[in-house]
Amino acid sequence: MMRQVKASEISGRITELAREANFIFPGVLIRLIDRAVKREENPLAKQALGAILTNIRLAKKMPLPLCQDTGLVEVFLEIGSEVRINLKPFSCLEDVVSEGVADAYQKYFLRLSVVDPLTRKNTGNNAPALVHARLVSGNKIRIHLLAKGFGSENMGKVINLAPGSGCLDIEDFAVKCMEEAGSRPCPPVFIGVGIGGTMEKAALLAKEALLYPEELTVPNKDKELRTLEQNVLRRVNKSGIGPAGLGGKNTALAVKAKKFPTHIAGLPVAVNISCWALRVAHGTI
Repeated sequence: MMRQVKASEISGRITELAREANFIFPGVLIRLIDRAVKREENPLAKQALGAILTNIRLAKKMPLPLCQDTGLVEVFLEIGSEVRINLKPFSCLEDVVSEGVADAYQKYFLRLSVVDPLTRKNTGNNAPALVHARLVSGNKIRIHLLAKGFGSENMGKVINLAPGSGCLDIEDFAVKCMEEAGSRPCPPVFIGVGIGGTMEKAALLAKEALLYPEELTVPNKDKELRTLEQNVLRRVNKSGIGPAGLGGKNTALAVKAKKFPTHIAGLPVAVNISCWALRVAHGTI
């Protein structure tokens, strides 16, 4: 029997997830910053990390946004095959999601940062959101929301490496991206690496790699990807960029890589960087 879900249920849940993502920092990531404070030897870098922790506590208590750049919202939906969505009064799923985002950004007084790409005219409600949906088994809808600031988003890159390239070439590309970014993505950062598929698939994989905070703290089950992650993290942290670009040992807090089969004639690779304020929230309907 098909389960009925109203559009208003989806938009309402997204409104609250947008609030959660912008005001509440995941506890598992706070622990990563705590560890970075203990490792850090540079006094200025240690002070910067301390300021981040204070910012996180105040944002939750007051409440205030974790960062003034409340980002462009991306929503990843896993829709169960036994769910029927009643779209009324909307015409498409993207409009349902965007309604939830617009409500959140107006209700909670979050900065409106979305504009027409050419005229630069503000849309006035931080919508539309970017929506990625896929059909899965089951009778639930799982929602994964990412509010992505553009100080870090601007530092992402995609490249088509030669098909004969290997893990070292991918590592070099990821490390070079961060070295060229310097302090602009507000380090310490989280780095997502997408490998394979096509150009757009690699870019999506790199972003999906950052969606689940708990996965950033555990070793990758894939041996080759695990080694790649460890090497990129080690090399980036040797760059000396450090928290807020002040120098030190903690330029990146975690690296996560995902892969997808690709064509024999290519090797697309993408790097997506998140500032320390990795703002994600998850919900189920």
